[in-house]
Amino acid sequence: MPDDPVLRIPPLPESEWAPSLSSIRSGLQPVLNVHRVMANHPELLVAWSPIRNHIATGGSLLPRHRELIILRVAHRAGSEYEWHHHVLRGRAVGLADHEIEALRAATPAGTSEEETSLLVATDELFDGLSLSDSTWGALRVGFSLEQILDVIVTVGVYVTLAMVIGATGMSIEP
Repeated sequence: MPDDPVLRIPPLPESEWAPSLSSIRSGLQPVLNVHRVMANHPELLVAWSPIRNHIATGGSLLPRHRELIILRVAHRAGSEYEWHHHVLRGRAVGLADHEIEALRAATPAGTSEEETSLLVATDELFDGLSLSDSTWGALRVGFSLEQILDVIVTVGVYVTLAMVIGATGMSIEP
């Protein structure tokens, strides 16, 4: 990953967004550079928005668990943009700074067996796009099938976002 990414797709000012994005824009508070870059492709932003909303504001995972997963993906992907934003979100859902920093460890441990299984699952999905039988078994002890699907999709969506951020040279908002 380059030290100084080159801006390849500029964030589109909201005044230049396609009219088809008006309802999406109103649901994004605040509007971030990731949204502004994706607004260059209105159809993509429209398609991406429901899954983003499911993960960020709904879904079956506890907000704490969701943020643990996202922060681990951000760290593993080297996405300072996502790390920055989700440190703030993690704190807002009760993660302590020492818990957040622990996610940078080679083998992070959660505060419970459930949280450790989430972090192991995140790493396995990131590295191999699958889950071992032992990790699957550990997840099944504390999570429903619905929650496990949300874990898998959360990892996948945030890996995709890390690619968009890295490939486009997106920067953190001032």
